[in-house]
Amino acid sequence: MRVRALLLGALLVLLFAAVLGRAAKVQLFDRSRLSRLQRDQTRRELEWAPRRGLIVDRHGDPLAVTRDVDSVFADPSAFETSKAREKAAGLLAGALHLEKRKLLEKISQPDKKFVWLKRRIDEPAAARVRALALDGIELVKEPKRFYPQREMAGHVLGFVGEDAGQEGLERELEPMLRGRTVQIQATRDARGNMVLEHGVPDPADLTGATVTLTLDSAIQLTAEKELGKAVKAAGAIGGWAVVLDVRSGAVLALAGNPVFDANKPGRDPMVWRDRAVQDQLEPGSTIKSFVVARAIEEGVLRSDELLYCEHGVWAHAGRKIHDTHPVDWATPATVLRESSNICAAKIGERLGKEKIIEGLKAFGFGEKTGVGLPGEARGALADPRKMAQIALDTTAFGQGMSATAIQEVTAMAAIANGGVLLRPFLVEKVVAADGTVLEQNGREEVRRALSPSTSHTLSAMLEEVVAKGTGTRAAVAEYRAAGKTGTAQKVDPIRGGYSDKRLASFLGFVPADAPRVAILVVIDEPQGAGADVTGGIVAAPAWGAIARESLRQLGVMPLQARETIVKSGARVKVALAPPG
Repeated sequence: MRVRALLLGALLVLLFAAVLGRAAKVQLFDRSRLSRLQRDQTRRELEWAPRRGLIVDRHGDPLAVTRDVDSVFADPSAFETSKAREKAAGLLAGALHLEKRKLLEKISQPDKKFVWLKRRIDEPAAARVRALALDGIELVKEPKRFYPQREMAGHVLGFVGEDAGQEGLERELEPMLRGRTVQIQATRDARGNMVLEHGVPDPADLTGATVTLTLDSAIQLTAEKELGKAVKAAGAIGGWAVVLDVRSGAVLALAGNPVFDANKPGRDPMVWRDRAVQDQLEPGSTIKSFVVARAIEEGVLRSDELLYCEHGVWAHAGRKIHDTHPVDWATPATVLRESSNICAAKIGERLGKEKIIEGLKAFGFGEKTGVGLPGEARGALADPRKMAQIALDTTAFGQGMSATAIQEVTAMAAIANGGVLLRPFLVEKVVAADGTVLEQNGREEVRRALSPSTSHTLSAMLEEVVAKGTGTRAAVAEYRAAGKTGTAQKVDPIRGGYSDKRLASFLGFVPADAPRVAILVVIDEPQGAGADVTGGIVAAPAWGAIARESLRQLGVMPLQARETIVKSGARVKVALAPPG
């Protein structure tokens, strides 16, 4: 009995010694290895995405904002068997509406501890994933871009993909908008929740800059609304409109049709395209304004002289040039008012090849404006050393050259403001999260395109176009308006030559007596024939509606009210003058 007790005691001592030895090994020899394993099981290194900066309009109203939403990631090493991975992939496929096969591929990487399954999901999907309560599957908040005004200014703003801006200003200003990405440590607590070891990073260290645009939301909305109505009424495939402050070059509206919702941009790049900046097309008769202006400036044309417009048909340089309606004798003002191609060609010949191209270049044609959007086109002008005689004639009425909408409206603003070409701009300022001003834009003179006297002369001529010419439908009640119609044939890119498709436009400024905004409206491929598809019919009414609302939003008083104030001021000055 005593031997048995001794043996039992010895056995207990041996067992205790074994346990003690094992504990000593764990504490002394395996401590660092086991600690590392424990950390690997509970700790995660997460990429904390930056918070993209705001984009606001000129009044501070938000156009692009960032909100936190859920993203789903997996720890593939948490799944110990293929059966567990198969089950998890099946459940997640239903919750996230993804293919089971692709999910299984992602979580079948046992050497990885972090893999994204789906980023920036909506709340219902996040709730479904939470309800599954799967080990190795986590939710983390990530910033997502939202556009509270939906379709408004979609072509200007662009949109953001998974990690970067894809189009528009989101792409152009990506380095300043995106903020800074950091790696942060997180630990899983006893309940399985992820806890940030050092708390949430300071937003000022991560948040991108705030961008203030020159766009006016009310004017932008009106431009899009009136453009859409005009496109629909004409049965056209689309259109674009630009509103520019003639005193500063600030872009107040830049509208495109069809519109798109930047929250749901789709997959068609042609829908995202900002055609007012990226498309270079023949401008048609709107170019006559600048040809006449240059001819007067060069002294080869007097504002009061008569030109013979050949009664509608001119056989010249082996070709026949036609007018849409017969015109006989005409002053330069009448040439613009009746939009005579023949007399425009004759004025172009007076300028000659070198001077007509120099004149158009002075107005900014053939060069990028630098408005600040990606993909801006340069437009194209002929080389005067290689121009055929007929090319000189056609250039004078807007064929055989190409221009963008932003070039045209900028050039018209130069006539309106006394002859100075300004650089158009969309971004007023960019301010970092810490208050540092990264970029500031304002009035920037490029060159003088016209003398003030020639500018004044042209303004009076263009006012006649609206008062009693081809642009009467652009008239703005209680304001004086000036402008020029344009109807250009579109080139057939497959067969070459001109097709029967048209580009109808109206380009001008208002008020004519004290210019504030220059506006261009273009309607692409209006349906119909003859006069039904001209700029004066399909584009001018929309131009007038946009002009009126723009002036209202800018607080520009009607002519009669301004005259009354001036007269009242004159009477006050007389009354206050000392007796003589």
